[in-house]
Amino acid sequence: MQKNKPMKNVLLYLSTFFLFSFSTTLLAQTQAEMNQTAINNFNKADIELNQVYKKLLKKVSEKEKNLLITAQKNWIKFRDSKCAFEKEEYNGGSIQPLIYYTCLAECTSDRTKDLKRNLEDRNKRYK
Repeated sequence: MQKNKPMKNVLLYLSTFFLFSFSTTLLAQTQAEMNQTAINNFNKADIELNQVYKKLLKKVSEKEKNLLITAQKNWIKFRDSKCAFEKEEYNGGSIQPLIYYTCLAECTSDRTKDLKRNLEDRNKRYK
């Protein structure tokens, strides 16, 4: 039994080191850093959304394109008002930007998944 103990300790040490070295969520951050991370996450999600949206626009008919554009504009209004509502509870607090941009990122990622599914379905149908 004693022979395995040093190996377990090494594995425990390496696992802990790995988690703390590569995971910003486990490290203590200032509120400003967490807010900036949330903004960065939203920006990444927004870029991906726009890429998928543009691909989908190329795959649809003219009538569908107009409907998709309208749906996307309405979705953006919904997302923005939903997240404005969610952040209002924290009005004046330093956490408010974190709440707002996390909401934007999550909603945007969900919308991207929806658009990706639509795009994948179209790609399957028209092969």
